[in-house]
Amino acid sequence: MSFGRICMTVLVAGFLAAAPAQAGVSIGETAPSLKIKDWVRGSPVDLDKDASKRIHVVEFWATWCPPCKASIPLLTQYQKKFGKELVIIGVTDPDPYRNSPTDIKQFVKEQGANMDYTVAMDDRGATITAYMGEDAVGIPQAFVVGKDGKVVWLGSPLDPAMEKVVGDVIAGTYDVASAKAAARREEEIGRRFAALDRAYQLGQMDTVWNGLVEITELDPGNTTAIELMATIYVSEPDKRGEVRKWADNHIDKFAGNALAMTTLAITLCRIDDLALRMPDVALKAAKAAYEASKQNDLHAIEIYARASYEIGALDRAVSLQEQAVALAKGEEKDVSQNVLKFYNLCKKLQSTQ
Repeated sequence: MSFGRICMTVLVAGFLAAAPAQAGVSIGETAPSLKIKDWVRGSPVDLDKDASKRIHVVEFWATWCPPCKASIPLLTQYQKKFGKELVIIGVTDPDPYRNSPTDIKQFVKEQGANMDYTVAMDDRGATITAYMGEDAVGIPQAFVVGKDGKVVWLGSPLDPAMEKVVGDVIAGTYDVASAKAAARREEEIGRRFAALDRAYQLGQMDTVWNGLVEITELDPGNTTAIELMATIYVSEPDKRGEVRKWADNHIDKFAGNALAMTTLAITLCRIDDLALRMPDVALKAAKAAYEASKQNDLHAIEIYARASYEIGALDRAVSLQEQAVALAKGEEKDVSQNVLKFYNLCKKLQSTQ
């Protein structure tokens, strides 16, 4: 995100994206029955009777939804990985315009082995309404149901956390109480974002700033809040002292939270206007992230390397980026290697001056 080119209207988009959804089923509540009109792939599932036999994932999708399509191979991967311990049911609500029964059946047929889990058509929206509320929005959305028939996790199937949740639930090590607490915190944060959106519309920027500070107290690594704070700072440079004071306090208080420190460091390093950069604060946060992650988190290592590079500590930047390359896999390794080449080139050029 390039903060130097962002207009303040990004605040509205950020608030709306974080606003709480309409009430549906929550973590800890009994999963609603499946009201299915047609089973397109796989055997019918009676969740009321079958819940105690294995873990279930009820996932909502549509043929026109790009993120839904992206999640299909992941869901297939999870179904294969966990085998008979897991049943994934992809439920889609037919409509005659973009997601007709014919479209759905043809789509599933074309997916073939790429969509190797149970697929069903909702009965006039009964299932999606029961799970996601009257004004259901935001698919794909998945609900993990434990053997007690209760929802233990909900979120996007694209969230890497889902795989671990399913594995932990199957192993009997998943902490539902902590998940419920986290869900309540997210709901509270969503309400606060909605309230700050109203304050923003009224031009009450001090209220917006103070509200964002409060959100970072509840969720120290909240990317939306921290990025919006940077946006306000870029638009109001006279807040430099206030921003620095907040950032220093945030680091001192949450130094052991690797995600919070990584988010803050990345955000500060991405500010376009060099006159507004605070490289010392970014470095302090990046180092804290590196130490908190026990030198074993790719992104924490890379942001510490980036912050070191920005102050001219090229030896350290190269050494850290070498650690990142060693940890990275797949496409991330290619990116990490390219960054390492850049740092090495800068180091070589530095030695010739």
